[in-house]
Amino acid sequence: MSGKLKKIPLSNGTSTRRTEVLAHDLLKQLTDDIKDAPCLSLVVDESTDSTDQAQLCVLVRYFSKAKGTFCEDILGLTPLCHTRGEDIYEAIMQMLNERGIDVKHILSITTDGAPAMIGKEKGAVQHLKEQHSDLLTYHCIIHQSVLCASLGKEYSDVMETIMKLVNYLRASSALQHSLLRAFLTEVNAAYDDLLLHNNVRWLSKGRVLERFWAIRKDLEMFLSQQKNVKASHYLDFLRDNDTMEVVAFLVDITSHINELNLKLQGQGNTVCDLMSAVRSFERRLEIFKSDITGPHIHFPTLLQQTNGNHHRHHLFFLEKLAEHFRMRFEGFNVGRQVLLCIPSPFLVKNVEC
Repeated sequence: MSGKLKKIPLSNGTSTRRTEVLAHDLLKQLTDDIKDAPCLSLVVDESTDSTDQAQLCVLVRYFSKAKGTFCEDILGLTPLCHTRGEDIYEAIMQMLNERGIDVKHILSITTDGAPAMIGKEKGAVQHLKEQHSDLLTYHCIIHQSVLCASLGKEYSDVMETIMKLVNYLRASSALQHSLLRAFLTEVNAAYDDLLLHNNVRWLSKGRVLERFWAIRKDLEMFLSQQKNVKASHYLDFLRDNDTMEVVAFLVDITSHINELNLKLQGQGNTVCDLMSAVRSFERRLEIFKSDITGPHIHFPTLLQQTNGNHHRHHLFFLEKLAEHFRMRFEGFNVGRQVLLCIPSPFLVKNVEC
């Protein structure tokens, strides 16, 4: 066997050609499997890579007759010159046409919720609905950019300053980062480092906030030893009680949102599981609205910082978040009886969508 392996040519050209042949064969297998499926769903996300090139990623979920189970795979990844709704629509249609997939074969599509995706007149989804009027559409519930947009200026400004502070301490220079870690170890801080914020990951901001809050006093001591304008600016930020109140609230609310996100992630979840998690969170938001003006059971960090004597604008944020959820699901036209049919079919009395 080893002798046969040694005889296989592994030049750059040969390896490239064989990789292309394998990739083409895998794509053909996937396409044939999709065409044989009774229906399929797409997930579409537009983002930028490390070179600031816009990329459109399309994932597909379908029932494979050959495997007898639901499968998920990447249908394609394509660069975009522009990110307008019509550009995204044309890229999706080109991908489907190249693979010989009929758009009317698609049952539903889920997007990242960006305006170019969900615009009522020129959004990519609207263009797709002109080709397939029965297409079900869903949008990402708590996408990072969506959450930031719904925070309001006061909250988004504080969040942005924290991320700049973290990046200043961790990423401005290797020496700065080394000094920070040595200082945190010396003072026996709860953590010996800060987490670097990643815009792409959903849970990134919540984890950064939790770590930041746990060592904020130690960071204040560290910054007080530095004699420069940036350090002085961030030191004033950490010593402002009103600002720290907002940070405390953000620590609590992002932890609740991250808990929901974890329930929504992963494979094997049915629409019943996902909708149960979402509706449960909607009910919890009503509890949060009562709790924020009461015992603060669900806001321990805010209680620790303010002892219950905080500004009431946090209630307005919770009301906006609840409204955001209602807007996200106003187009979800699957009835409760249909959802009940999957986990408990014998309890269904009248199926109506």
